[in-house]
Formats: sequence, structure tokens, C-alpha cells
Amino acid sequence: MVLTRVSSSQDEVRLDSLYRPFLRRWRVVALCVAAAWTAALALILVPKREYKAQLVVAAVPNAKSASLAGGISSLLGNGMMGGVQSTPYFITRLLMLRGVLREVALSPSGNGAKTTIIERVLEEPRADIKPEELDAGMRDVLSTDVDKLTGLVTFAVTLPDSALARHTAQRILAVASRTFVEVMRSQASDQREAGRAQVDSTLRQLRAMEARLQNFQTSHRVYAPYSPAATERQRIDRDLQAAQSAYADALSDRQSAIARELSELPAVVVVDPVPPELTKVPRQAVLKLLLAGLLGLLAAGLVMAAQGEFRPQPTRLPLTEPRLVPTGAGITAAGP
Repeated sequence: MVLTRVSSSQDEVRLDSLYRPFLRRWRVVALCVAAAWTAALALILVPKREYKAQLVVAAVPNAKSASLAGGISSLLGNGMMGGVQSTPYFITRLLMLRGVLREVALSPSGNGAKTTIIERVLEEPRADIKPEELDAGMRDVLSTDVDKLTGLVTFAVTLPDSALARHTAQRILAVASRTFVEVMRSQASDQREAGRAQVDSTLRQLRAMEARLQNFQTSHRVYAPYSPAATERQRIDRDLQAAQSAYADALSDRQSAIARELSELPAVVVVDPVPPELTKVPRQAVLKLLLAGLLGLLAAGLVMAAQGEFRPQPTRLPLTEPRLVPTGAGITAAGP
């Protein structure tokens, strides 16, 4: 006779207890994976195919500031030198400005169409579009990236309509460049007005030093090299040189401001324009199907876990048959 007893070790988890429920409930697993794949195919096939209009541009920094900084550091850090400088990060911020995006959003969509760009982007009439949706809708289709090694800025517009994507990208670049020129001129105009007062002040100081030198030369025609008069002459020469240097710097700054006010230096130059034929944005169907399959397996595992399929089963251990031992009072059963 063979008896069994229940093992008390209930926390033992074996490898087969993890995959056997998937084999035993394969219908549930297949249903969950099929549902996940169906949803993934809907996400892949239902949305319209998108096209990307991509441009690569380079910043055009101020030549004087670039020579002072030098190298790639001038492209990345000219903004710390004061004033408005065309740097890669300034360009990315300029392309995403609210004023630039709103002007582009409300501009015609091209080819003599009466509809605006934002109406075709959001596929809604202008009356139904809220003001805050203008910026959000344009930022959703616009992306920017900066290469820190070269300083090149890549920005792209992604839309289902390739012609609209091309027109929007070119329009953003044109509006951003014009905005930069307007900002430069406004800053140069303010600097010119401030430079005029600085030139007048330094000119008065220079004339005062020249009058002081003239008075000294009139009263001290001959003096000993180490006399107090010689020391005074050195002080006058030093102050006169400082006044001349300050006047020259102020005059140079004012002329530079006038030149920037009259110039039309663009913010960027196009390194790689939009290609004649736009490439389609890949849908990444294989990756999405793999992720959907994993999610389907996870969903099936959660369903089976809720039904208790992964609970450890009690282990049945065999017991040996008891032996009979004769004693003086009779026969008793002895354990194994």
C-alpha cells in the first residue's frame, strides 16, 4: 500500500508553472495578441501618409563678435557677448516664436488658395480654431534639432500634404529671417541713439584734455625732466590718451550701429534646401507589430493571473508503507 501526503512548501515557483498556463490557455493568448495586432494595424493604416519637408541652415553670426570668440564657441555662445546674435540656439528659438508661428499659420496656403495654412493643418474652418490652437497646431508639425559639433540647425515640417509641407517650411524660414532683420534694426537704432550721447560726452572730455595740455604748454615752455612739471605733463598725456581711446571706441560703436541699422544681413543661410521630391515618413510597421504582440502577451498574462492560473499547485509526496513489529502485548505498526 502507498500513501501520499501534502507538502507544506507552497512558495516554490517552478519554470514550467510560468509558461504552461500560456500553453493550456492558448485560445485566450491568441485572442489577446490578435486584438493587439488589429489595433496596431489600425494605427498604421488608418492615418494618412505623412511627408517631411526638411531644411538644414547655418547661423550667420556678426563677423566682429565671431572674431572675438573664435571657432565653434562663437557659434554657440555669441549670445553671452551682448546684443542679438545669430547663433544656432537663437535660430531654433526664433523658428518657434509665437509671433512667427502665428503669422505663418494665418498666411495663405499657397497657389492662390483662400484658405490659410492653419485651416489645412487642423482641417477645420478658421471660425472654429481657438487662438491657443494656432501655436499648438504649428508646433505639432514643426521640429528642430541642433548639431553641437557643426552648429547646423535642422528643422522640418511634417504634413500629409507634401506641397503644403514644402510651402510651410519655406514660409517659416522667410518670416523668421525677416523678424531677425527687424529685431537687428530696432536694436541698432537704439544703440545709435545711445551712441550719439556717448560720442558727445567723450568728445567733451577729449577737448577738455586738449585745452588742459595747451594751457600746460603755454605756462611751461621749459622744465626739468624730474620736476613736478614733468610729472604733471605725464598725467596730462595719460589722461589725453585715455580720452582719445574712449572717443574712438564710442565713435566706432556708433558707426557699427548705423551700419547694422542699414544692413539686411540674414539670420541664416540655407545649407541643404528642401529636396524636389519629399520622402515619406516611415510608419515603422514591424516595430509597432512587435510591441503590439508583447502587449497582447502581457494582457493575456494579466487575464490568466486574475483567474488564478499562476498559483502554485500543492505537491503530493509518497509515503512508505508502515512496518509491523511484534511485541509482547501484540503487534504494533512502526514508522518508516
